[in-house]
Amino acid sequence: MRRIIFALFCPLLFCNSLFAQNFESEIRTFERQDSIEKTAKGQILLYGSSTMRLWKTCKKDLEGYKIANRGFGGSQMSDAVHYFNRVVLPLAPSWILLYEGDNDISNGKKSPEQVLKDFETFMQLVEQKLPNTKVAVFSLRPSIARQHLMPQQRQVNKMLKKYCRKSRKRVYFVDVYDLLLTPDGKPNPDYLDPDKLHLNAKGYEVWAKVTRDFLKKQGL
Repeated sequence: MRRIIFALFCPLLFCNSLFAQNFESEIRTFERQDSIEKTAKGQILLYGSSTMRLWKTCKKDLEGYKIANRGFGGSQMSDAVHYFNRVVLPLAPSWILLYEGDNDISNGKKSPEQVLKDFETFMQLVEQKLPNTKVAVFSLRPSIARQHLMPQQRQVNKMLKKYCRKSRKRVYFVDVYDLLLTPDGKPNPDYLDPDKLHLNAKGYEVWAKVTRDFLKKQGL
């Protein structure tokens, strides 16, 4: 019986380990960068998947703020948790601007409930290890490539918003979803790259404005 159980679970453990290793080179690059540049603590940290990673104009768009971008493409909420101690903790940011969940329901085939559960785990780490750090979690954003997942995206957004509203922790929900839609409620192609998934320059203009407005609202 033990051999059967091991045989069943071994492939799962291997897959999880292999998936985590997919980001190892990027994480090591972050660690080397922080070691060489002596990255200052107390900055605003952009953390999450490719929406953050590909925000190449983030420092220009958020001029006046000290920004550290540690996005790694293809990541899921569970990866944000997994690499917390190596990426987030050493920087001790004043704010974490987080975008995760999109890949979870697409590539990871996870339920909205699982995304929320992983986010709750992330917040537990923040509360325990960085009690002075505030978190702004961004809504999942629409795209043509994942238009079929819009119901799940909306459900995740609803859950994250509810969590932030009810939580006594210093966590906020930043909603960009509707701003990236056409008047008839479809993903706006004007804001997307030719791959119909990632934001283009015009899309990041919207993203940046929402971010600036949020930070100003927080008195920053």
